[in-house]
Amino acid sequence: MRVHIAPCDRYRLRVTTWGSGAGPHAVVLPGISADWRGLAPQIRTLRRLGWTVHVVDLPGFALPPALRAPDATVVQLADYVARVLTSLGIPPALVLGHSLGGGVAMHIAIRRPELVSGLVLIAPVGLGVSLHWIYKLYCVPLLGRALLRPSVLRASSIRRFLVGSRRRDDPRFIARLVRHGERARPRALSARAIIWANQPRRWRKARALLPGGEQLGIRIDGPLTKLSKIPTLVLWGDEDRVISASDARRCKELPLAQVRIARGVGHSLPLEVAAWANRHIEKFVTALTTTELRAA
Repeated sequence: MRVHIAPCDRYRLRVTTWGSGAGPHAVVLPGISADWRGLAPQIRTLRRLGWTVHVVDLPGFALPPALRAPDATVVQLADYVARVLTSLGIPPALVLGHSLGGGVAMHIAIRRPELVSGLVLIAPVGLGVSLHWIYKLYCVPLLGRALLRPSVLRASSIRRFLVGSRRRDDPRFIARLVRHGERARPRALSARAIIWANQPRRWRKARALLPGGEQLGIRIDGPLTKLSKIPTLVLWGDEDRVISASDARRCKELPLAQVRIARGVGHSLPLEVAAWANRHIEKFVTALTTTELRAA
């Protein structure tokens, strides 16, 4: 394992690499306030298959300073990651992203397609209109500041919001997710900056006050035609209470996309059903590398 600190404007991004450095390459983008542990089973699978894996932590989550709201739109985050990949000389890679990381991955593929050979999107933000209703409370300045203060996520909250019925009553699994929580103040401040920076703008704010609409400031509008030539695997849990699996319907616009839905699974899909996810990822990347070898 190697750790590289990549400066990017006022921030420093941590890039953790497993593997020899030879191809094929995969870039892994964790979700908001998460780190590599939330995608550890998928990292191990890619390593077992011979991939060099680079985990990129978003600005403010692994290293200070905390991310500021003026720098924290999803598009800006994608640009930070793309600049780091370019500076490190990482060749076109499979980009695997979960939740916020999935939204960032899509924006990298849209804005810098030469960096992306394929996408694995696990419950990505940016395809639909709604998020969990509590997102609206996060966007209220004083209340959001209180709700997003540094704290450890409680087991009751994990069961209620993050885990589906398959693993909800598994105390060891829930305790594992609690251990993944972070108290670091910069991490909490960075999460808050991202939430506030991606609120709907102007007239859309009125709609966001109605039921639904929490993703209006994040959603990739228009057809997803810029992703149409990129092989894509989409994984989702049908009991995801953070980002609804119904958002996956938009991926029907993509001729090279495969969509797989896991039953009884919530937003923590990479850990809830690691073996299920890894089977689909292994099949997908095996076909991807075979196609690339034939093209070469």
